Amino acid sequence: MGKIVLRQLKRAAPLIFFLLSTPFAVHAQEVLRWGADPSGGAPYVFADPAHPDRYVGYEKEMVEALAAAMNRRAEFVPTDWETIVTSLQRGEFDVIVNGLEPTEDRARFILFSKPYYIFKLQLTVRKNEARIRSLEDCHSRTVGTLSNTAASRLMAKEGIPFKGYADPVGAYKDLELGRIDAVLMDVPMEMYYARDNPRLRPAGDPVHRGAYVVGLRKGDEALKAEVDAAIDRVMRDGTLERILRKWSLWDDAQAELQAAARTDVAAGEKKPDEVAYEITSSSFNWREALLRLTRAALVTVLLSFGAMWIAVTLGLALAIGQSRGPAWLQLLCTAYIEFFRGTPVLVQLLFLYFGLPRLGLAMPGWLTALVGLGLNYAAYESQVYRAALEAIPRGQLEAAYSLGMSPLLAFRRIILPQAFRIAIPPMTNDFVSLFKDTSVAFAISVWELATAYRELANASGEFLLLGLLVSAFYLLMSLPLAHLARRLEKRMQHGRAIRAVESEVAA
Repeated sequence: MGKIVLRQLKRAAPLIFFLLSTPFAVHAQEVLRWGADPSGGAPYVFADPAHPDRYVGYEKEMVEALAAAMNRRAEFVPTDWETIVTSLQRGEFDVIVNGLEPTEDRARFILFSKPYYIFKLQLTVRKNEARIRSLEDCHSRTVGTLSNTAASRLMAKEGIPFKGYADPVGAYKDLELGRIDAVLMDVPMEMYYARDNPRLRPAGDPVHRGAYVVGLRKGDEALKAEVDAAIDRVMRDGTLERILRKWSLWDDAQAELQAAARTDVAAGEKKPDEVAYEITSSSFNWREALLRLTRAALVTVLLSFGAMWIAVTLGLALAIGQSRGPAWLQLLCTAYIEFFRGTPVLVQLLFLYFGLPRLGLAMPGWLTALVGLGLNYAAYESQVYRAALEAIPRGQLEAAYSLGMSPLLAFRRIILPQAFRIAIPPMTNDFVSLFKDTSVAFAISVWELATAYRELANASGEFLLLGLLVSAFYLLMSLPLAHLARRLEKRMQHGRAIRAVESEVAA
């Protein structure tokens, strides 16, 4: 019996050794964590429409090839484009692979690999647009593009008005709806989102030859050498060409880059990192930054006051309807309140901005933000007013009726002033919150204060100083409001005390 057991153990030994050693081998393989913003869209890295739980894209396949060449395992870390450089510096991932362009200002904070892709910028207009034939025709037009990219920097340099977007989908959709006049994007995005759209067409030839590189932390020279060697390897063995051809991104510029990578350096020919491309740059001007923050703060103030006016007016109507209306009106008001309280304001803004145009109603971004925030806050304000109205004893209405007042007059003179005094503190709190919640308007490309901070800080790296400036702006907007509300509340309380004394004297 013992011999049989030993014989079986000997036969199973290779399998046991494999099962025990495999986890350690997998664990021992070093990980290459790469960061990218999947909301930036195709064809870089994006959620697979057929399987939304996984990511696809030519850069995802390229990183996996690079990791294999480095004997590593690729691990994707989703991040935000506006803060991708600072996220790399914090150590959230090892490299940036996200259509990253080498710029002089970024070079102060991170390292760049050899280029792995040469791109150009393509201007796109509506099909029936006859006034715009090239970028030179856009000095009096509004052009959409992604924020903090070669396209935005080029237009800023040329003095062309542009509107920054968080993703290419919003830019091309706004172009279709006539909210902007043109879109300037990298050719890979233009090919995926605009080239097959029958309502859009390219305007002129592509411009500005640039490059995509891998971004690394300062001091990671050893990892940079590994990445550079891996880029050369996937170019020389044809892996990168196969990936680019699969995504219809192969062209003469990529052939030139690959030919350079295969060049015999010992023969004295052109090296791969000498392939010509343009490097964009931007200088940070504190005076201009302060002016831009001031304009953005003004937008925030206008959005807040406009949205709060809608919220107060509609919220009072909802409160009256829910507490004193007939049954059908109470049900309708309750449904509205629960819908707007139960869904995120960001989803509501996206619905209003991109959904309503399908019904023939296309509002500009600032108006969409104003209306959307007003409708959302009306639901919350209604509950403040409803609680304030119900806090007034019903006997006061009966006393007013006994004096011959009509229901409307009694509500206006007796109930509403007292309810308003009760509602002032929570109203003030909501108004201050509204100042901060205007930041969600960045999703529909409204350039308010929080969006301005993100873009300027990411472009300059001055998160601390700009953050202090922006905080000061918010305090300057909210503190006077809170002070005014306290004074108004004290004045109303003082007035009530005087009226009480007068009533006692009269009695």
